[in-house]
Amino acid sequence: MSSIILADDDELFRAIMKRHLTRMGFDVIEETSGKHVLAHIREHHPVACLIDLVMDEKEGMETISEIQALPNKPKVIAVSSNPLYLEFAQTLGADAIVTKPVAEESLRATLKQLGVVTS
Repeated sequence: MSSIILADDDELFRAIMKRHLTRMGFDVIEETSGKHVLAHIREHHPVACLIDLVMDEKEGMETISEIQALPNKPKVIAVSSNPLYLEFAQTLGADAIVTKPVAEESLRATLKQLGVVTS
């Protein structure tokens, strides 16, 4: 089973996204900040990371920048309700952006566009 890292400080958002991603067949690794994302990438080799851009402890912008330096990096999907933050995340190297709230169909379409899911 392929894994996806879900980093967001909003517990309800993580629960909803985890349900969507689990239905799509992914093993979901949850984090409340970007602090441990790189360690999870090295350990689990996820196909993608959904990263909220504004979090306590370590923000998504910093995390996305650090992921770009990794060899064989996973696809990075920036998540926010702020369109300006999402635009900036693309300049940092995010492969895709999704705007909160995220519908399951929209998430599936984004993952399909990135080649992470086929159905």
